[in-house]
Amino acid sequence: MRRPLIGAGSLVSKAMKPVLMLAFAFAALFVAPAVASAAPAGAAQTVSERIASPQGSNATDSLNAVYTCNYFSRAPFQVVDFACRVTSGAIQVYIDCTDGRRVLSNALPAVGTYNVRLVCAGGSRLTSLGALNLA
Repeated sequence: MRRPLIGAGSLVSKAMKPVLMLAFAFAALFVAPAVASAAPAGAAQTVSERIASPQGSNATDSLNAVYTCNYFSRAPFQVVDFACRVTSGAIQVYIDCTDGRRVLSNALPAVGTYNVRLVCAGGSRLTSLGALNLA
């Protein structure tokens, strides 16, 4: 008895299964990141960026601190971790919370690298953040 060319159990069907599996696996590589970026606001989200001292002719003034800070936070954005490198002057990092409070770090003098964690307490969330020049 001959096997049918198309349909269940056919040679074409058996040959197409591995091809389809590869196609689905390949599509998953591109569809999964798009689905993750379209996640609702309540899903686990993170933010990680950099703030740096102002650039320009005044950046080398003795009155301006020179620094670079990276920060990281995860939804619901109540805790912010800073990693700052201060090369001259002194700074203070801060976060503003939805309850109107501003949370400040200790002074971070030059020359050093600092890890700072700031927290909005009482269920309030982060509204903004930055660094203050103390030099």
